[in-house]
Amino acid sequence: MISGALAQIGRIFSSMEHDAAETSGLYERVRGFPLFAECDDQCVMRLIAEATWFALPGGSDLDRDGENDEAVFLVVSGRLAVHVADDKGIERVVAQVPAGETAGEMSLIAGDAHSARLVAMRDSELLRLSKAAFTRLTAREPRIMTTLTRLIIRRLRATTARAAALMRPKTFAMIPLEPGADAMGFGASLAGALTGMGLKVATFDVRAKGESSQVEYNAEGRNDLVIYIGDEAGSPWSQHCLRQADRVMLLTRAGSQAQGRAFEQVAAAGRKYELVVLHGAANANDVLPPAAEGRHNIRLTQRGDVARLARLMTGRAVGLVLAGGGARGYANIGAVRALREAGITIDMAGGASIGGVIAAGVAMDWSDDEIERRMRETFIKAKPLNDYTLPFVALLRGGKVARELKRHFGEISIEDMPLPFFCMTSDLTSGLATAHRTGPLWRALKAGVSIPGLLPPVVIDGHLHADGGIMNNLPADVMATEARGPIVAIDVTGEAGISYADEKLGDENWWRAWRRRMRGGTPTLSAILMRAGTVGNEVQRRIARVQADLVIDPPLDGIGLTHWKKFDAAVAAGYRAVAEFIETNGLPAALKDAA
Repeated sequence: MISGALAQIGRIFSSMEHDAAETSGLYERVRGFPLFAECDDQCVMRLIAEATWFALPGGSDLDRDGENDEAVFLVVSGRLAVHVADDKGIERVVAQVPAGETAGEMSLIAGDAHSARLVAMRDSELLRLSKAAFTRLTAREPRIMTTLTRLIIRRLRATTARAAALMRPKTFAMIPLEPGADAMGFGASLAGALTGMGLKVATFDVRAKGESSQVEYNAEGRNDLVIYIGDEAGSPWSQHCLRQADRVMLLTRAGSQAQGRAFEQVAAAGRKYELVVLHGAANANDVLPPAAEGRHNIRLTQRGDVARLARLMTGRAVGLVLAGGGARGYANIGAVRALREAGITIDMAGGASIGGVIAAGVAMDWSDDEIERRMRETFIKAKPLNDYTLPFVALLRGGKVARELKRHFGEISIEDMPLPFFCMTSDLTSGLATAHRTGPLWRALKAGVSIPGLLPPVVIDGHLHADGGIMNNLPADVMATEARGPIVAIDVTGEAGISYADEKLGDENWWRAWRRRMRGGTPTLSAILMRAGTVGNEVQRRIARVQADLVIDPPLDGIGLTHWKKFDAAVAAGYRAVAEFIETNGLPAALKDAA
């Protein structure tokens, strides 16, 4: 009976006029929703006219097929529960959508498949906006998109904070993969680093195998962390350690050839793990196993590496994210120097486009002077963007870019870098943004700066990869998925793009176009391609910014995307922006422990 009445209401509202909407009460109910806080009456009426009204009985799934496949849903009354399945297929409720909020907007905006199941917790009434209707409405009323973005960010902030807290492990198992990996000694060093951070730490090694389970239970209650140190892979004691751990860490030496069997034993137990690789004087070209969730390179000659691992384990590691922006990206160099001078120790780094190249220098553990020197040699002295060719694929060959990246970064693989690192590319084959955490560093960086039309795409595993800034120019959201600690983001994108007032641009014959170009002022082909390749997805960028604990936008007035000779001015601007911000505002609470 109720569903029949609601269906009748739906037929009425599909063709209603303004006065009918106000009489029905729907207008008054929708008018007070947060989504329309900045909209006028006509905006609300346009939404009602574009939307389809329907009822969803309590306990029913919101069918996502047909016209519901790509749509935004506004909950007019009732409440929806958001169900998400974990990697074992077990569903849990991760959020609720009360009256006045929306569902489905993330999938529609991002163009992704639905990742959650929506269920009515009780009888609910919804308005459905199809993709076409949503596009028409937001084009006419852009304030709706602005407000919707804010609501998404607010929701993501709450979800991310909750997820990070749930992911924080308390018990660790450290299992040596070979006799030469000194688990006892390394475990003691790690416990010392954790204790130095003010944490209470208990350790259990093979000498405790006769202890009762009550002793272990009491230790977990009395301490912040508990570390179980195995004796050898596959032993009864190591199996016991694995069963007690929230997170498994496998300990091996760089270049070891005896890893395979131990990996298989742990994988057979169905456990994900992280790899701790002990390095001597030089790195080895190890292969990161597919099952590993992370890799930590510990240089025995660098005391700070164990402290970094301790911060990564406890969610206190500082992640640095650097945006791309052509020559504006030079500001990242000065920003890094100012952060370090403020006492912030950077534990992870990632970025897009030129930001990825500079972040790679940070992850290589280069000093501030070395980063600046190498970037100056690469982009100023070497002039890598002048090897023009016949434009079958791009204006430039890209050979000079590859040579410069190889000259400065060598043949090192990303997984062998001193600090955890990723760089973004845009996979033109799959249409997805890709974060590279393994493979040759120079090749991933070359792909990450290959602006379509300017530089040829790079083939990686059979896919064509181009500049990461196309799809994700400020990958703070990628860093946030690690849930390792606070994030600092330097966003050099800026709000102003290239512009030109004469509407005849592009309509003239080649002679007039050439004369206009000689007089100056017209946007160049390289500038247009550069802007197209670094503008990024604005909605994604706004969402990503809120994932960071500190976002700084260096003022770069007068420095355009192709102003490569303004190296010193951009570096100085980046340094000044960070230094002045910290001097005026201090460090956010999340970063104070890192300083």
